[in-house]
Amino acid sequence: MTKLATAFCAVGVVVFTGCSTPDTTTGGTVVTTSDPSATAVAPDDYRYPVDVAGPYNVVWDAAVDIDLHSRAAELARGYIESCQLSIFGRAVAYPGAAAAAPASSPENAVSCLYAPKSTDYTAKPAFYGTMYATILELTRTGNQISARGCYTTNGRAEVETHEPDRDTLSALEFTFTARLPDGSIDPREDVNRVATSGIGTRAPQFDVFYPWKFDAVRRKGLTVQPPLIEVPCTQWAATKLDQVPAYSGQIPFTPDGFAAELTPKLFGEQGFPTLPQTPAWPAP
Repeated sequence: MTKLATAFCAVGVVVFTGCSTPDTTTGGTVVTTSDPSATAVAPDDYRYPVDVAGPYNVVWDAAVDIDLHSRAAELARGYIESCQLSIFGRAVAYPGAAAAAPASSPENAVSCLYAPKSTDYTAKPAFYGTMYATILELTRTGNQISARGCYTTNGRAEVETHEPDRDTLSALEFTFTARLPDGSIDPREDVNRVATSGIGTRAPQFDVFYPWKFDAVRRKGLTVQPPLIEVPCTQWAATKLDQVPAYSGQIPFTPDGFAAELTPKLFGEQGFPTLPQTPAWPAP
């Protein structure tokens, strides 16, 4: 079996898969404080779209000197998590995502934050299980934040078919630069960003992006060549693969450094358990 990944454009270098332009929705648009023309639910009424995207969660880690609850890391977490939802359309992307995205244009069309207003989301699979993500580098200089990290979807399986998201190692890199417009005040700069134990949420019920704006990032091709084990994101993703019971103990590389086919030994929640959202989002 060779099953292609559902490619989400998390921008930057993509390992083993390419980016696809975001596509799909359930109709309507999330209201944000920075997009007064938007319609549909207000941020505090937003809920993670489990019926569309599936009940999977995201587990984050980071380099030792990075605080996952810092404002810069919060932007990074919101960026990647919302990008995974952007294929289903603007109505289910995180509040404020469309307003924070670069202006739509041919060169910016792959921006994963800029979800379309309406498409057919029924063609997109929903997942359960766990997506792992990490922040490798995070720099804040004045009114600019730059980030680089990785994520892997090997811990997810399709709700309908129980097939794994990938049958080779999934290791995707993301990069972004976000800027705070001159004269803007960030309302989340000095708030508590740690969710109270037991009452955190799967997704933010506030505009996690406002008033930051993300630079456009052009599509990049498959630039990584074997040996893949030397690539930082593949090194990190290989360590996460062993945490997925379906693939525990399997070596994801061939002797010559290419991606080896993975064979799940367990299916369902036994093979692809849905771990708690980490960190959870604080209630508004």
